[in-house]
Amino acid sequence: MHLTSIAEQFSKIKDSNFLSQFDEEDVKGAIDTRNFIAHDYEGINLPIIEFIIRERLPILKDEIEKNFK
Repeated sequence: MHLTSIAEQFSKIKDSNFLSQFDEEDVKGAIDTRNFIAHDYEGINLPIIEFIIRERLPILKDEIEKNFK
């Protein structure tokens, strides 16, 4: 559910300068993942979710820490 929350927060951001601090593909991926989870609980591909948690979230965390300290 945290993945859906991340995407929902990105969707609420209207400041394009703020959004430009993040990789476009990460933002799009977050929103796509949220939509997939929200609409197809039975078909969630757990290896993809694991990849996001292990590989993509640390990158997002680093971007936030680097740009917003």
